[in-house]
Amino acid sequence: MTTKLVRTSDRHLLLSVAALALTAGATPALAQTETPSASPSEARPADAGVGDIVVTARRREETLQKVPVSITAFTAKDLASRQVDNISQIAGSTPNLVFNSSAPVSGSNTAASIFIRGIGQTDFTLVTDPGVGLYLDGVYIARSVGGVLDLVDVQRVEVLRGPQGTLFGKNAIGGAINITSAPPSGKWDASLQVTTGSRNRIDVKGVIDVPITDNMALRVSGGELSQGGYVHNVGGPKLGNTNAQLARAALHWEPVDRLKIDINGDYTRRREQAQAMKLLDFNPNAGAPTFGPFNGVIAPAFGYPQFDSRYTEGGPYQTFQGRNPNAISNLNLFGVSGTIQYALDDALTIKSITAYRKFDSQFGRDSDNSPYTIVETYDDIHHHQFSQELQLYGSLLDGKLDYLLGGYYFKESGNDLNDVYTSVILIKSGGAASTRSAAGFVHLTYHATDKLRITGGVRYTNEKKTFLPDQQVIFYDYTQSLFGGAGFTDGQRILPEVKSTRTFDNVSALAGIDYQWTNRFMTYFSFSQGFKSGGFNQRVFPPRSEPGSFDPETANVYEVGLKWSNDPGTIRFDADAFYTQYKDIQVKIIDVVAPGTGNAARGRIYGAEAELTAKPIPALTLNASAGYLNTAYTKFAANFDPTQGITKNNRFVNSPKWSLAGAISYVIPAGSLGDITLRGDWSYRSKVYNDAANSERIAQPGFSLFNANVILDTHDKLWQVSVGVKNIGNKAYLLTGNDEYNGFGYVEGVYGRPREWNLTVKRSF
Repeated sequence: MTTKLVRTSDRHLLLSVAALALTAGATPALAQTETPSASPSEARPADAGVGDIVVTARRREETLQKVPVSITAFTAKDLASRQVDNISQIAGSTPNLVFNSSAPVSGSNTAASIFIRGIGQTDFTLVTDPGVGLYLDGVYIARSVGGVLDLVDVQRVEVLRGPQGTLFGKNAIGGAINITSAPPSGKWDASLQVTTGSRNRIDVKGVIDVPITDNMALRVSGGELSQGGYVHNVGGPKLGNTNAQLARAALHWEPVDRLKIDINGDYTRRREQAQAMKLLDFNPNAGAPTFGPFNGVIAPAFGYPQFDSRYTEGGPYQTFQGRNPNAISNLNLFGVSGTIQYALDDALTIKSITAYRKFDSQFGRDSDNSPYTIVETYDDIHHHQFSQELQLYGSLLDGKLDYLLGGYYFKESGNDLNDVYTSVILIKSGGAASTRSAAGFVHLTYHATDKLRITGGVRYTNEKKTFLPDQQVIFYDYTQSLFGGAGFTDGQRILPEVKSTRTFDNVSALAGIDYQWTNRFMTYFSFSQGFKSGGFNQRVFPPRSEPGSFDPETANVYEVGLKWSNDPGTIRFDADAFYTQYKDIQVKIIDVVAPGTGNAARGRIYGAEAELTAKPIPALTLNASAGYLNTAYTKFAANFDPTQGITKNNRFVNSPKWSLAGAISYVIPAGSLGDITLRGDWSYRSKVYNDAANSERIAQPGFSLFNANVILDTHDKLWQVSVGVKNIGNKAYLLTGNDEYNGFGYVEGVYGRPREWNLTVKRSF
């Protein structure tokens, strides 16, 4: 078997916030709408207050300010005013959230890497689970790839901090992000939106609402997104472009009283260049078949120039890889779900959520950033998942006890054809993986008095994971002649083609208490436990007899918080503080030369979040938020390798100490034209380490971003025109990075998008 080498082509803050709070069980909000904060008896304009957000967290409508949970919520209007195009961009406005659209070793533009309060996962492989749950219309999205969802027709987005699992879906140790699509309205409605902007951007989005019968309605939406890349590639196409087609359909049917049926389907197709990687540094003496063999043997043999620092030059937005057919980011994604809800009576409801999702994705990256094959990767992943959730919820004891009983079944399987091209050999590093998960959960809330509520919950989870390696060493035409095989034989197995299986189970609990001091002031306390199962290491080299594996990680989280708004409804303030005991932490390690996952240590995390919305006058809205995070390893496993570079002095990956944001918007009447809104947004993130070893090569110092836009709304609300600029200061900053200096010998990073302008025209019908 032969393959060619060269292609032409501070604790004080916690205590101070804690002193303000008293009690509650953290309960995730599942649905929301925005309503005026004024009571019916108050006769003032609806836009005079900041507005309340109505949630149905306990299967009945109540305002967000009365739900004891640390949550950041965005309506569709919020997202549009912030110029948010895809789900990863909410991180700039959310305390203690890091959401990268590129997993550091993937090459995919849609491989989500999400961290909440210092807990998450940077790997995208099928054998490693994410640390933050991502839900679309109540359905858990299992894999990182395909997780950067475009927001074409969204009603709301909710970021839930802390473990989730006693109310719905799959267990999530770090938190959850719930995305709810806009439902059918039951009346004729439609809109068309066109956006142009920097680098030949043209986005077209459309929505149509159709009432089919008196009790059935359909909503269909779609979009075509196109934009040129922002990283200049010498000799090849620019990287970081957009080329996507999106479609969604939602059917709502109420055939009889008390019965509701919702069917949702979504489809995404993307054909793009690879993520905008940049080579930052390289190790000419790496102990791997990469830079050393190329310069010492291959370059002299074929008359190529030596690989040197020229390929790291050109600034953050230039690469030298040329035309590489593997440096792509393709995705075909499809999902369908059915939700049936039947109210047996006023105090008892049963709900079923059945879903199937699948994706095929091909993506790669050119880590050496040159026209030569020195170190590159390519993945071809096929994956599908099925889930079934049943919920039974209602109330007992004359409404004093609210309860939910749930069961969850999840099954996934996939195959990853993972090729690693080095200067000496091709390493086929793929395999097939599957997961079967079953869980049962119960959640209880007891109304001890009109003001005091006590919450408790428990969840049992059982998961079985399998991994079947399909991994070989493949020679190039010249491998044998130039290197004598380099100690390998053509076609040699890296791992035996034998299935490995591991089973995990866990019992986790939740307890809390909250007190409603006044109609507008609540405090809460909660204790919650989180669990994420272990897995296998897909990337293995050199050859060995079995794949490595890692154990589950767990978290115990203590949280106090408060929610307050003033009587006029012009100020809303939420704050919380938390302390997390984190055990068997899963971190990225270098196994000889290959990146993998291992259990490093125990750790602790403490911090706080605060969010303020104020409307001192009807025309002026102010937003501010702050997140503080302090992370530390407290005890390392006895068998953990100290050469990994992880010490007690290290901060956790993707865990900035401060995440701050602020916004100001002002509405100016424009006569017969309508209303003009002027808006400015600022966000700040302190220093971020992009790996557990705290490599300074890929660390991003603290930085600020500024955005601004102007929005014109006509009086009849049929037309909207907006002009915006993002990253006004044209700040170059690392989104993510990968330091393999002591492994395969490269250091690479992905920079955020430079300054961009956009113009959007929307017509509603």
